[in-house]
Amino acid sequence: MTPSVRRAAFAAMLVATGCSSSPASQVADAGTPGTAGTGPGAAGTGGAGAPDAAAGMGGRAPDAGDGPSDAGPETPISTPGVTFIQEDQPGFAAIDGKVLPRQGSTTVTGYTGTGFADGDPGLGKTISWTVKAETAGTYALLWRYAFGGAAANTRDARLMINGVAAAEVVFPFTTDWSNWQVTPPLAVQLAAGSNFIQLQATGASGLGNIDYIEIRGEGITPDNPSFSLTVAANDPAAGSVTYAPVMAFYPVGTQVTVMATASPGYFFQSWTGDSPNAMASYTFAITKNTTMTARFLPAGTVQDQALIGYAAVQDDTGTPYLLNGGSLGPTVTATTLDELKTYLASADPYVVTFSGLIQGADSIKIASNKTLLGIGAAAHLQGIELEIANARNVIIRNIAVSHVVADGAGVANDAIVINGAMNVWVDHCELFSDLTHDKDYYDGLLEIKNGAAFITVSWCHVHDHYKASLISSGDEQVGDTVIRATYHHNYFHNCGSRMPSIRFGKAHIFSSYFVNNFGGTGVNSRMGAVVRVDGNYFHMMENPIGFWDSAMTGYWDVADNTFSACTGSQPTTSTGQLTPPYTYTLDTVADLPTTVPAGAGVGKL
Repeated sequence: MTPSVRRAAFAAMLVATGCSSSPASQVADAGTPGTAGTGPGAAGTGGAGAPDAAAGMGGRAPDAGDGPSDAGPETPISTPGVTFIQEDQPGFAAIDGKVLPRQGSTTVTGYTGTGFADGDPGLGKTISWTVKAETAGTYALLWRYAFGGAAANTRDARLMINGVAAAEVVFPFTTDWSNWQVTPPLAVQLAAGSNFIQLQATGASGLGNIDYIEIRGEGITPDNPSFSLTVAANDPAAGSVTYAPVMAFYPVGTQVTVMATASPGYFFQSWTGDSPNAMASYTFAITKNTTMTARFLPAGTVQDQALIGYAAVQDDTGTPYLLNGGSLGPTVTATTLDELKTYLASADPYVVTFSGLIQGADSIKIASNKTLLGIGAAAHLQGIELEIANARNVIIRNIAVSHVVADGAGVANDAIVINGAMNVWVDHCELFSDLTHDKDYYDGLLEIKNGAAFITVSWCHVHDHYKASLISSGDEQVGDTVIRATYHHNYFHNCGSRMPSIRFGKAHIFSSYFVNNFGGTGVNSRMGAVVRVDGNYFHMMENPIGFWDSAMTGYWDVADNTFSACTGSQPTTSTGQLTPPYTYTLDTVADLPTTVPAGAGVGKL
């Protein structure tokens, strides 16, 4: 078929399916894509306009919108003019996340082929494909996807083609992760030869689950995967970065060397991003879309020596992350709730202090590079939630947070919620409510969810609450496999359950003291999570360690724990293994009933 005949036939197909043969109506005002590093590297995101209309049902894929099926829908087969690309097939380039169930457990059903692509939470997270087009022209793209959980956690995306923003793609809520739908055909321009197609999440929740991409138009063949690379400095005045080779896109396996040079008065701390490393000059192989940021800090910047655990690293090999909170900014004193909200939500670094009681029914959002420090022994937020969402480098110390009513008069829900954030330290805090209300009157005291990672909770006093600490919010939150959390020297007493409860991720619990959970459960490992529990003292606890309340068990790595007057599940044999990527020292377990209550909580720094 000649190109002119092919284009005419394709235009008729678009009209028949309700899609214009011109992509203009779907293309957003994308702004000017940026560049990174010393050469073209990977295109920046530019600006974005509103989509033309919300996507709905469309396309020709089988089982679109059907609910779960035990047998699963029929896998679509490519035919002339219609190309399907599944995960793990030629043309599938990368996902910032996992291919399930190959790379993790899932209860999701109804996908075609052998699995689906499950992206990590986060703004800018991507999935990409590489295809060859025989001729340049107009083609149509469709995606089979699922979007469950909460409708408010939007999963829309910016479509990038060959590094240039081409359209905004709306992925409507499908009500359940096992309920799949197909987007309407979206007309786009592809170049002759290789084309790099990428969806970038435009919301903090990331992308929906993607079953496949469908490309309509003749002369399309899957291509070998290639990837984007973005290299930058956290502060251009503090240092410079270079990388080689400089390419628009990188074939899989390409060896890339990144180099960081600090300016006078600064030092290179580490590479952060998709391939962390502590070496200023570092060579690695491209295997996915990669973002690398060189972190430069002023000379003399130090980390508090009391910090131990996952909050001080950024990967499972122990690459260090110097967590200093807001120490590079001024120290300010807040005397009202509004002042706390203003300082802590600022884009600038701050050490924010307060003292005494501040009451309300509100939520305080904490941005990156902040320290919230209570002064004295009476710094107390009552009814007020602290929310750390998609932030990094945050410290909360020496404050009490209590009586945060679930779905109460304000917007608060939990005492502290860490949502998609990284490198957070919660230290010497007191978290509590009361046991006079129903267990659902309050929600959690400390929640870590939606891909939050590298968290340390230390020397905290957690008490008089039904549901203490939840890690990952649901059995379908498979992206939470990235969660890493350390709990040490914490004093849990008079709590019903969740000390903590963890799904999918990894946690380390050591040198803590647990007392009286009045017939509930203690450390609950669920949905494939792995928890190391060593050197702890459990007293008058029912079911101190085990698995409850999910479709699938988690695992525990246990050693040197003491069970005193406990009943139920008290494992002394491990079912999994976790080696923390940091050094730590266990206290004498017999001393914990004395030392932990004496040292945990507010006013004991």
